[in-house]
Amino acid sequence: MTILPDPGQFDALVVGARWAGAATAMLLSRAGLKVLAIDRDAAGTDTKSTHALMRGAVMQLDRWGV
Repeated sequence: MTILPDPGQFDALVVGARWAGAATAMLLSRAGLKVLAIDRDAAGTDTKSTHALMRGAVMQLDRWGV
């Protein structure tokens, strides 16, 4: 069982830390919020929820510096 930090330490909780969740957490953090992103899979697993990105998504990731 994983023990999570005190939720009062964070301004936002992002559930699901793959493509969309990670981008959301990044943007919230860049806006100055303290963010906790969690995912059911362990860090470093190769599970992907998105198998392809549209050109617009790739361009947006580039604008974000990802």
